[in-house]
Amino acid sequence: MMVGFTPAFPDVSAPASRLGSPSSDRTTAVIPRVLLATTGKLPSTARLAMELHDAGAHVSLVSPSNHPARALNSIRNWTIYRAWAPGRSLESAIRRLQPDIVIPCDEITVRDLQGIACDTASRSVRQLIVRSTAPIRQFPTIVSRAALLSLASQLGVRVPKSQALPDIGALDQWMEHNAPPFVLKADGSWAGFGVRIVPDAVAARDAYAAMTGRASGRLALRESLLEGNYFGIRPWLRQERPSMSVQQFIDGWPANIGIACWQGEVLASVCAEAVATTSATGPSTVVRIIRNREMEEAARRVAGALGLSGMIGFDFVIEAATGDAHMIEMNPRNTPICAMRLGEGRDLAEALVARLAGRRQRERPARTDRDIVVFFPDTWQEDPSNLFLRTGYHDVPWEEPGLVRILMQPERRERYGILRGLRRLWRMVNKGGNSPGDMRHRGLPWIR
Repeated sequence: MMVGFTPAFPDVSAPASRLGSPSSDRTTAVIPRVLLATTGKLPSTARLAMELHDAGAHVSLVSPSNHPARALNSIRNWTIYRAWAPGRSLESAIRRLQPDIVIPCDEITVRDLQGIACDTASRSVRQLIVRSTAPIRQFPTIVSRAALLSLASQLGVRVPKSQALPDIGALDQWMEHNAPPFVLKADGSWAGFGVRIVPDAVAARDAYAAMTGRASGRLALRESLLEGNYFGIRPWLRQERPSMSVQQFIDGWPANIGIACWQGEVLASVCAEAVATTSATGPSTVVRIIRNREMEEAARRVAGALGLSGMIGFDFVIEAATGDAHMIEMNPRNTPICAMRLGEGRDLAEALVARLAGRRQRERPARTDRDIVVFFPDTWQEDPSNLFLRTGYHDVPWEEPGLVRILMQPERRERYGILRGLRRLWRMVNKGGNSPGDMRHRGLPWIR
């Protein structure tokens, strides 16, 4: 099972000496150095890089070689995040670039940063990671869905009933006292691929067996060949199994809040509810921007208790019968809504850069005054006739034509004849679906 980290040294969270405070009097402005880190290739990382650059930061990126953000003119430095030596390549990037903050953009990177903080011999690297994310003592809570909801409940946040599942016996015990449906979740996953809504006990046991299987070498090979993604090899070699939890099912619709925060203080936030999603448990492709005081207060309490810094997302379900907002999990990294610039109090990039630079936040014009936002390129690729493409704000990064061209390209597996042939062969050989240990439950959203 995946386990938390036990530090052998005290937490270090002193701010960097070069960074100021909003009240400091200086004639020379500090230009913050921001390092974005990701093992994936999501467009939201590129969008955040653009916003941070526009807010006045020097932005660098550590990512796989095929990340679309490589097309940006605003990326100051770029380093490869190597699947064969992830910790070493990430720590090397931190040492060389010496950022003022590192912002993780996926869960694998979150865990890699935590591992570096606990193992590194460099005090400055450890300080940087702690300053960028949270105190080391909070790491186990941050990566555990069950522990996070337990903390939120203690803080008075509305959450569904939940429980950690160390084994199948714990699931049976849960089902003795709780009526279905309920939701099984695998720690370390994202984009809805480590989540199953189960209607009965038989489905729950089947889902638990599938989701707790060892990481699949067969699927790691598939991703390596068809997608050029090698990050599935590490969990296969380690024969990893995810930690599991179960939650009460809330009948309603999904919502989320993105926050910029610094050492537990929320600097800015944006709330949205899902209008369209990729699946019943998948990420949003169309959202409606809302104001929700309960979500804002819940995020403020949890961020304060954990001492969070950076860009963080919280997922909620708005209960249909009552309108109450139930926190269901935290995404301890950048989410798509974090890059939406919506004016005073809702400009996350400006808020974070201003705090790092030691200046007051500037009021930048909002990207849109519409309440419907269509994330590019998801809806454009899946449903180009969708009504929301005409009525909502379509967040195409027109100022970066190179990025637009990359995001409009077909997936790598569809661009080359040899890969299309391999994919057809794969489907023929693997008829009957995915085996236990399918990396859909490891948080790899590009698997299809």
